[in-house]
Amino acid sequence: MEQLNIVWGQQRILDLTRLSTHPEGHRDDGLPSYRDKIATLTLPDDTLTLYLQRVPGDDDRRIWKISNATVQQIPHLWELFGYNPTITRLADYLPDFTVLYMQNWQVAGLALIIIGAWLASSLLRRLTLRLLEFSDRYRDTLHQFFSMPFRWYLFFKMMQLGVAELGLSIRAQVYLNQSALGYLATLFLALGVIELLSALFLSSAQNQKYWSGIIHPVRTILKMIATVVIFLLWLSDSGYDITTVLAGLGIGSIAVALAAQKTLENVIGAFTLYIAKPVQPGDFCRVGTTAGVIEEIGLRSTRIRQTDRTVVYVPNAVLASASIENISESDFRRYHRDLHIRLGASTDQLRQLLVDLRRLIYSHPRLTERAARVRFEEILRDGYRISLNCYVDSSAYGEFLAVAEDLNLRILQILEDNGVHLAVPVQQWVNNTEDSTATVQRSQDEALPFPDFSDDDKVAMKGSLDYPYKGRENVYTLTILKIAYSLIESRA
Repeated sequence: MEQLNIVWGQQRILDLTRLSTHPEGHRDDGLPSYRDKIATLTLPDDTLTLYLQRVPGDDDRRIWKISNATVQQIPHLWELFGYNPTITRLADYLPDFTVLYMQNWQVAGLALIIIGAWLASSLLRRLTLRLLEFSDRYRDTLHQFFSMPFRWYLFFKMMQLGVAELGLSIRAQVYLNQSALGYLATLFLALGVIELLSALFLSSAQNQKYWSGIIHPVRTILKMIATVVIFLLWLSDSGYDITTVLAGLGIGSIAVALAAQKTLENVIGAFTLYIAKPVQPGDFCRVGTTAGVIEEIGLRSTRIRQTDRTVVYVPNAVLASASIENISESDFRRYHRDLHIRLGASTDQLRQLLVDLRRLIYSHPRLTERAARVRFEEILRDGYRISLNCYVDSSAYGEFLAVAEDLNLRILQILEDNGVHLAVPVQQWVNNTEDSTATVQRSQDEALPFPDFSDDDKVAMKGSLDYPYKGRENVYTLTILKIAYSLIESRA
């Protein structure tokens, strides 16, 4: 009967309230009047029902005892759920005590299982890390996974297997449940896998630059979801009805969604930015009045570093619906200047000025042919407006400033060579007797290409200028050579 008591204790707790108070037992269970059902034990492949049987006792009284059919099953039950004879003999040499409904030998076995599982998981961890030394690509990422999460998974999994062999009673399983150990091992493995996958994804420099701002909060959310799901599975496996819990979570989710409406808008905006990719970390952009470099696209907001080094956080919902000017995606940078020429410049001076400016933008090696033009657009009350438009063959802002500086200096030199001046916003008297003979003579000697240079001339001039500028010596030398060549031709 002690063996039946041990097997019974592993699956059931005797509930006296479920026994009938009538001497005849339960009358509506469909069993004979001399037999009552105690409980049902779960076997590996079947179930076994335990019965009580009413038999004659002393003084002509009838008493209830374990039925003969149940007693015949005790050897089979002990074979399935009983203890090893060696263990039972070992218990005789240990002090007689119990801890948390565990017998003396079970307590000693649990201590050995904990030590053995810890040593075995440590050994497997060291062997795995030693093998990882031969991998250069994922060594650091896998090292973190096998150092902590995988080691704890092995430890709790070995604990689960060891506790299953102790044959703990159902009262002891309240404090040390092998199912709980299994779910705990699964939790460590799930958290480790989430951490591993995110680290592998961010191991790429491009992904680290663009996705790091959203991967970290998403990783935290996935860990929370995994923890809740595994906890609910453990509750369901333990016999709890989680329907009410799920219903409560559903109502709570609706309440949270209503309370965090703006936050959810920002989260959806973050995913919109990551999918559409109008901007990326490192891009220089302008959003409304904010201009700067995108540093990070987070789950709630995007961090922008302005040109004065201040930081602005723009909510993702605003950024996803706003007009964004992504300056970094421009293939060329536009160089545009409006030259206001002082009144008094002659038409010949203006023609020669236009020709020289066109020659400049067609021959400069850093300017493209796209929309390259110089036009005398407007006669104003205080000057003449000449519009110059072209594109620098680089999107880098630093290179654009260098080319723009070179163009500005060359334009000033052309203005000086043609004897014209920029208009200034002051009242002035214009002297029409100003000597512009050299410029007029130069215009008359040359056949000026109007309204523009021919395509062949543009091709011939392309890249003929020195960039960077070599200095004034080249200009003087070229002028002297032109004068000498003209004198030789006139004498010939």
